[in-house]
Amino acid sequence: MKKIWTKYNGALLLYSVIIFGVFAINYRFKNLNTIEINEERSYKLVAMGD
Repeated sequence: MKKIWTKYNGALLLYSVIIFGVFAINYRFKNLNTIEINEERSYKLVAMGD
């Protein structure tokens, strides 16, 4: 087991960093999309009020 761990330690680290990065980017774009939708709604309310 220790041989396998030392042999593939770099690959496991690389894949875990990639997976963590994918989740972080997904969360960021989801958050940005939510902010953008809220801004569009507020612009429409202001335009309808005038």
